[in-house]
Amino acid sequence: MAITRDLMFVDTQIKGLTNAIALNLGDATAGAFKIALFQDSITPDASQTNPAYGSSPFASGEVSGAGYTAGGLALTSVVFEELPGSPGWMRWDFANPSWAASTITDAKGALFYATGLSNRAVLFRSFVQTYSSQDGTFSVNVHSDGACKLNVVGPLL
Repeated sequence: MAITRDLMFVDTQIKGLTNAIALNLGDATAGAFKIALFQDSITPDASQTNPAYGSSPFASGEVSGAGYTAGGLALTSVVFEELPGSPGWMRWDFANPSWAASTITDAKGALFYATGLSNRAVLFRSFVQTYSSQDGTFSVNVHSDGACKLNVVGPLL
């Protein structure tokens, strides 16, 4: 098992786009989305049916330690919009999450999930390598283009 790449969960995206679930990536309500950190003991699967925090493979392998609470942190300043200055690109973005005064060991990736949809998994990001904190601040720095950026103009193949 290993975290080797970033991925969006196909089942979540299809069900959201077909209105089978009420996925609103622009929901800025406090706590609508969370980020949980995981060690390299899991293997996320983009094709998993009904992926969710708390169910396999996200039922184990979550980091632990001082300053970190299971389930992670609520995302703040959430937006889903056209990327400013880049017509044809959309992004999902939020403020950089951080855990102050934390001792987190070997975080290798992050699960972003929708709490109001039975903890439905939306996105998984790999950190490529492991990161730790020792009684300090552990931050996840989101790219200025957002945590997820999609091109919606051609070529699409």
